[in-house]
Amino acid sequence: MGRFCPIGLISATTALLFSTARADWRADAGFPQLQAELGTSLLTGAGIPVMMSEASQGGNHYAQGTTGTVAYAGTGVLAGKTITPYSAASGTSGHAAAVANYFCGTGLSISPGVTELHAWLAADFANNLYNTNPLPTFSGSVQNHSWVGSFGADSTDTTFLRRLDALINRDGVIVSTPMNNGGAMQKLLANAYHGISAGLRNGNHPQTHSNLDVTGRMKPDLVVNETLTSFAGPAVASVATFLLDAIRPGFPDADDPRVVKSIMLSAASKQNLLGWKRISSSRPYDEIFGAGELNALNAYHILAAGRQPSSNSVLRSLQGWDNGTSSTAVPKRYFFTLPAASWGATVSATITWHRSLSLNYSTSTLANLNLRLANAAEFTVGSTITESNSSVDNVEHLFLRNLPPGEYALEVSAGTNDVTYGIAWEVQLGKGPQMTLTRTGTQNVLALSQIDPLKTYTIESSDDLISWQSAATIRTADTTPATIATWQESITAGAKFYRLNWAP
Repeated sequence: MGRFCPIGLISATTALLFSTARADWRADAGFPQLQAELGTSLLTGAGIPVMMSEASQGGNHYAQGTTGTVAYAGTGVLAGKTITPYSAASGTSGHAAAVANYFCGTGLSISPGVTELHAWLAADFANNLYNTNPLPTFSGSVQNHSWVGSFGADSTDTTFLRRLDALINRDGVIVSTPMNNGGAMQKLLANAYHGISAGLRNGNHPQTHSNLDVTGRMKPDLVVNETLTSFAGPAVASVATFLLDAIRPGFPDADDPRVVKSIMLSAASKQNLLGWKRISSSRPYDEIFGAGELNALNAYHILAAGRQPSSNSVLRSLQGWDNGTSSTAVPKRYFFTLPAASWGATVSATITWHRSLSLNYSTSTLANLNLRLANAAEFTVGSTITESNSSVDNVEHLFLRNLPPGEYALEVSAGTNDVTYGIAWEVQLGKGPQMTLTRTGTQNVLALSQIDPLKTYTIESSDDLISWQSAATIRTADTTPATIATWQESITAGAKFYRLNWAP
């Protein structure tokens, strides 16, 4: 049996986690806006069965104690739920109770309507998945596993991860795999390919990326404004459950872990992460913050825009998703247009796909899919604006700010035919960079707003609107990234004009 431990144990030192005064991750995930927008039509996860496994905490592993292996009703924030245990009887685990609250409780979840929760001891779940042939089936459409550990051998851990990925692929289940708090990457479970790995917005999670079954794959996928990854994981699972409530039966083609994952990654917000950046086209994410911060509001909008298949002759809307298949002969394209005077304040797009596994899980093969954003004109693709082309990840992600008006194409290219992928995209409109001029005495003051962080801008000046000279260079600094800046110049007499120049 391996060694498995919960991440973020509940103790007297962490009692503030349950204070009503603490920050609520749901606010940063756009949930209040979602509540206001949907009103009485707000989805709650009702009808979606979920599952969680927990490492032993003082001999206990259930959200509420049980003396037998029969279903029992929860109370408090879990009132009205049926929690079905699959392992030996135990008392209540504070860690498990907190995780369940974030996952589907009435206190800290966005899927409080869930009534069917299946619960496992982590060791029982791990051994059952590893040892059972054929691959076992677990009740629950969404899983959360807030624990880390290892069987003690890389070969065993690798086989376990491959069996987990095979389970996700076969059953279409969505699995949240939170990372540990700080330190080095643990072998289980965030090294999986097909799950959604969760970290923290404060960066207190491993920053070394995958360390098993191909090292260097980018982890985490998403970050959450929480104090412990144990709670970031069920927050991610809660949003996935909420989306499934909308998908079934409204958008059946999105009932696929690849599509749900691509939606959640494209929805990830960079609003609180102005320093977010990709260091190269071969690295899909930010090295610390993954695709960005979990955002339920953006995810719902992308889903509600509906499926929009690839086409070489039809424009797609500024939000959408597809459940597509790759082609080596002709890339799959999704054309869209930003109308005159409308800029893409933020543009986000993601593709995800699964790896192929041999029947005995001894080998793993990952197709190479790439994603690029290109200029277009009348459905003809032009020059590349940005691209994501990792050779080791099973995700490609694009994000940029201030895309000018025009026609564009998202393009999925592949080295292998007929690979099923999920793609999602979102363009939020804006007015582009703004420059306001005011005069105070002999000083002209320029206030810049809605500009890109981490970029260099040149302010040019002119006396006659014909001849322009460089007046100053402004850098929205790497150390303190910002979207606003101020500059001033002394003027004695005459007219003065200014314009902003930069490379988008």
